[in-house]
Amino acid sequence: ACSSSDSLTSTQLTKLRTMGNIVIASPNECKVVSGCSGSHYRVGESFWVWWFCTHYRTIGLNLITLEVHSTDVETSHGVKLTVKGICQVKVKTTKTDEDGTIATDHQNIRVAVQHFLGQPESEIAEALQLTMEGHQRQVLGTLTVEEIYKDREAFASKVMEGVMSDLHGMGYEIVSYTVIDVKDSNGYMEALGATQTALVKREAAEGVARNTSEQRKKVAEYKANADIVESQQSSAATIEVNARKAEAQIAVNMQKQQQSDSEKLLELKKAQNAAEVNREREAATAAGLIEKAKQQQQVRKEQTQQDVEEALIKVKVAEQQALQAQEESKGVSLAELVEKRNKAEALKVEAHAQAEKIKYFAQAEADKIKEIGNSEAGAIEAKGMAEAKVLKEKNQTFQYMGQAGLASLIVERLPEIAENIAKPLAQTDKMVFISQDSATGSKITNDIIKTIATMPDAVEGLTGIDLKDAISKAVTANPGKISM
Repeated sequence: ACSSSDSLTSTQLTKLRTMGNIVIASPNECKVVSGCSGSHYRVGESFWVWWFCTHYRTIGLNLITLEVHSTDVETSHGVKLTVKGICQVKVKTTKTDEDGTIATDHQNIRVAVQHFLGQPESEIAEALQLTMEGHQRQVLGTLTVEEIYKDREAFASKVMEGVMSDLHGMGYEIVSYTVIDVKDSNGYMEALGATQTALVKREAAEGVARNTSEQRKKVAEYKANADIVESQQSSAATIEVNARKAEAQIAVNMQKQQQSDSEKLLELKKAQNAAEVNREREAATAAGLIEKAKQQQQVRKEQTQQDVEEALIKVKVAEQQALQAQEESKGVSLAELVEKRNKAEALKVEAHAQAEKIKYFAQAEADKIKEIGNSEAGAIEAKGMAEAKVLKEKNQTFQYMGQAGLASLIVERLPEIAENIAKPLAQTDKMVFISQDSATGSKITNDIIKTIATMPDAVEGLTGIDLKDAISKAVTANPGKISM
């Protein structure tokens, strides 16, 4: 009818106004339309009302605020309390369908209309307030003061649970309920508060004292632990320093001992070399004297031989002279005598030249032997000095290398030592074993291994170097450089 009113004439509109009217229901009110067609509930919509057969009235849907007072209500222990609460109620106008949509709850609106339609809002609020006060007093009688005072939310929940069914029966619902004040006229709550205050103060004081005592205990405990740890660390540091000093002193003493041993070996070697040089020198000198004596003997022999030959020549000369005299006496010619005399002189000169030649060769041989002896003595002396220099350089090298270097040199010689230990077996052509088991051959091998195993102890006994400890320290210091 409203949508078609624009097309109606003024005469028609006038007739319609005399027959009825358009009514608009706001969202916060419900228009209850009653007439020939029954009752209808209009919320937030407009509708047509016929004046001669339809009637409508209004019921408010706004929130109603109620101050719920309960004065001098006895609790479960007989203590009288005065409680004030604020409650918000309204007509229940909506419901949720099964499909989750929200729709107007006409049935609940009908219940509210049946109870309160036509009454002013003040009378409706009074009826609801009386209902709320009755339930509030009822719940107060079931609880203690402590339960009401300490847990107001639980008290409000119980009041709402009790009054909800009654309000629903009147078409209303409770939106909120809050307890804003709880007091008594006998000073019970004040005493309870004082007791609670004193209890809280006592607990606070006890907590402060307990925490202070615990703090002192913890501080003393931590300080004692710190002192113990500091003492332990100081003691450990002192022990470590003393141990390091002792190790350093031992190392220094061992180095000094090694240096002393090396110097002793050097001096012994020098003495041996000097003795050998002196011995070779004396031998060379003696050999030279012997050879010189031999040469002199040879020279004397040659001289004697020369004297003999001269004597023979003289004899021959005498013979020739005798023959010459004889010949002369026999009347040999002078020319023959001269010829024979010349032959005798020639033989004499030849014998003398032969003797000088032998004497020259003998002297040259003696000088040669003397030079050879001096050369050999110089070579022996140079060899001794060279060995002494090499030994001194080795001593300096060993001091620089330390125990680890000496151990390394000894380790390099171990295969050669093992070879020399087993070398006599290699020269054996045949071995015959008489034994009750078949382990004789392995025993020989075990004996060789045991002999080799005693080498570190032997090296330590001879040189003072702990070969096992040196190898262990080298492995520990350079684990990445040790290859198998």
